Amino acid sequence: MSQILNLSRHASDEEAQYLTSLLIYHLVDRCGGELQFTPEEISRIRQDLITKMVQIRLGDDLRLRIIERLPELR
Repeated sequence: MSQILNLSRHASDEEAQYLTSLLIYHLVDRCGGELQFTPEEISRIRQDLITKMVQIRLGDDLRLRIIERLPELR
């Protein structure tokens, strides 16, 4: 099950996945080159992904948001 909902007329799902990887790199770089998660944080994040997902919108700007997962995608 995809954890990214692509709401873009300008990019395919593959392009959205690639762009998400680039954005993760950018985030880690802006945080000093390292992000660290404890096992408890990882467990909580995995649980959240049951009901939440990342939404990516491409247009003039790029927007990433965490949204409630649509019931049909659970």
